[in-house]
Amino acid sequence: MARNTVQQNIICDTVKNMKTHPSSDEVYNEVHKSHPSIGRATVYRVLNKLADKGEIKKVSIPGAADRFDFRTDDHIHMRCRCCNKVFDAEFDDSYKLLDQIKRMLSVSNDDLDGFKSEGAHISFYGICKDCQNS
Repeated sequence: MARNTVQQNIICDTVKNMKTHPSSDEVYNEVHKSHPSIGRATVYRVLNKLADKGEIKKVSIPGAADRFDFRTDDHIHMRCRCCNKVFDAEFDDSYKLLDQIKRMLSVSNDDLDGFKSEGAHISFYGICKDCQNS
């Protein structure tokens, strides 16, 4: 197995095991604990490559570091604007909402100048309960 593939597997498994929407720095710190030979630049490069391949999802955060998600399905995120924690929004109708938006985009394609949606990323921001209580 090629070194690059081994590193990709290690980094991908790390993101999937963390389950916290980690930043690239957080992934690097976790990888470095058991694989100190894998450098920071390699982790950054591989995370973006894995996201491009659809093995993990990149969650772009305006004004903050990108986060990486082990879930690759379309789902909704919540982000605390105080601590920048990102977590999945789990409510009964979240998938219905995403499906409605996808249908809307496909039905009114002419109104969008031929734009073809390839996925969705909806993110809400606010203040998490931990930050509200501190």
